[in-house]
Amino acid sequence: MSDISAPEQSIDKGLNVTKPYQAQASVVDASTVPGGQCYFNFPQVPAGKRLRLTSVSAQLGAAANDIDLQSGEVAYFVTKADPASGFLQSMVSFYFEPNSTPVAHVFVGPNYTQHTSLILTLVGVLETA
Repeated sequence: MSDISAPEQSIDKGLNVTKPYQAQASVVDASTVPGGQCYFNFPQVPAGKRLRLTSVSAQLGAAANDIDLQSGEVAYFVTKADPASGFLQSMVSFYFEPNSTPVAHVFVGPNYTQHTSLILTLVGVLETA
């Protein structure tokens, strides 16, 4: 009689493991932001992990045509496909290092008076650093 075992399954030992990352930040009324400079802070990247953004989306209305992702000394601009559109959606590949705080910036201008809410969503994966 032979013993036929189930195939051995791989065991995750924490190497090259990714974990989904999804976060959203908003400004209720862009006309109330001092100097028209809107900064969006997202949850900090955990120690030992690197965040690789894969997608960015934003509700900007007529307030702005782009967002600026900031990681350390690096800025990455993501622009609306059509300036007449009220939203932005783009596939990206942009990294945030362990213990860093992802930041996005939207400049609406100091004289912006329309009551527009701004909503930004970052989607990506946390990878082993």
